[in-house]
Amino acid sequence: MELMKQIKTHPFLFGLLLLLPLAFLLLGKPRWQFYPLYGLFLLSLGLFLLESFGAFHPGKSTHRIFLFLGGTLLLLFLLFSAVFPKMKIKEPEGPYKVGTKIYLLEDTTRDEPYTEDPEDHRQIAYQVWYPAEETEGHQKTKWITQGKTLTRTLAKSFRFPAFLLDHTAEIYANAYLDAPLLPADTPYPVVLISHGWQGFRELHTDFSEHLASYGFIAISIDHTYGAQAVPMKDGSTALLKKEALPNRSSTEAFQKASSLLMSTYGEDVLSVLEDLTRKKEEKDPFFQAINLSTVGVLGHSTGGGGDVYAAQKDSRISALLGLDAWLEPLGEEALSNGLSIPALFVRSSQWSQGPNNLHLRTLLSASSEASLFEMRDTNHVDFSMAYMYSPISPYIGFSGKLGPEKSSEIQKALLLSFFHETLGSENITGIPTLEDVLSRYEDLLPIQEKDLPSLWHFTKEKSF
Repeated sequence: MELMKQIKTHPFLFGLLLLLPLAFLLLGKPRWQFYPLYGLFLLSLGLFLLESFGAFHPGKSTHRIFLFLGGTLLLLFLLFSAVFPKMKIKEPEGPYKVGTKIYLLEDTTRDEPYTEDPEDHRQIAYQVWYPAEETEGHQKTKWITQGKTLTRTLAKSFRFPAFLLDHTAEIYANAYLDAPLLPADTPYPVVLISHGWQGFRELHTDFSEHLASYGFIAISIDHTYGAQAVPMKDGSTALLKKEALPNRSSTEAFQKASSLLMSTYGEDVLSVLEDLTRKKEEKDPFFQAINLSTVGVLGHSTGGGGDVYAAQKDSRISALLGLDAWLEPLGEEALSNGLSIPALFVRSSQWSQGPNNLHLRTLLSASSEASLFEMRDTNHVDFSMAYMYSPISPYIGFSGKLGPEKSSEIQKALLLSFFHETLGSENITGIPTLEDVLSRYEDLLPIQEKDLPSLWHFTKEKSF
């Protein structure tokens, strides 16, 4: 009778107790964003039970406190869910379904420069995306295959609470793990992708899935100790080593460390290329279907500089696309040697100022087929999937005002057309020409070499 009395007296409270568990079921797997909602449920249940059994007789002030606390918890739930939602990766637009495989590579010809054990060899991971013949019976892979090991390392590296990015470990990508490769009359062209400093291979999953859906093999590399978390062959995980790129407090130490980091990234690209060649020579059916005579490379930031390093060393690399490619650690001598392959560099508005443009000028002036464009109203992180972390990033200055949807659209169109023209892909037709893409988007601004600053400008402006 007392329970029924409480139900009649507090229908709102009783309604919360019925609706909140239903909300939990509809919201799916528990995430930290739901914790205020769980707190509201426990607060409501506790108050209801105490009143029902006569253990507590709240007055008006208690009810006001409950309404204030309950309202605050509900607002926190709505705020956390809006700012850190579980985003969905946009499905690739091409005609092919996408499969993916993950490989761990130990290059016994290279020492590991970032561990103290002299017997350690360089180990890296790389993930392959490709056109799939059939996906039935195969599971979609998670976007971040290292799960919370990676998300918590990433959060800590940016001094966030460790749990803040946990929800991203539950996001699914659009590729199916180990699905069979779609047979083709001609070998598939290959694009190797390198992330920037403190990135990880899945940070360009959207590019990889996009290319694979149009008939390319896309391979993204984890650059160990420059990446957030990389699986090792013994089952351990190699975490980011921030000391691999110290601050500029000591110019000599910074130059030495950055040069080592850049060459390590570049050698990683060459290690993967050698591993692909070895697998193909061993008659692995999967790798028999890929074309390694003309390979494209795509890199962001440190990955872009590493790609320049690799392209100058290996003639199989036939095209290069650099997104805010960081060139300083390569040194003036290497930059003055230029590139003899088609090379397209795209810089963000954020990087339109600063010494990297001096190094770009040196490289462009020494290269036979290199060009530079600026993507208007963008930041450095816009050349990655940083948009997956929060939809408010453009409003707090983390990413540019152009917005992730438009920025991503432009980049995907650009890289698809560029690699289609430079590598050739007979497996798919109807891809717009690079000229059409460049003329279609007014947010892509051509930058002439003469418009880049010279050493005199930097000396005059004291920009170093």
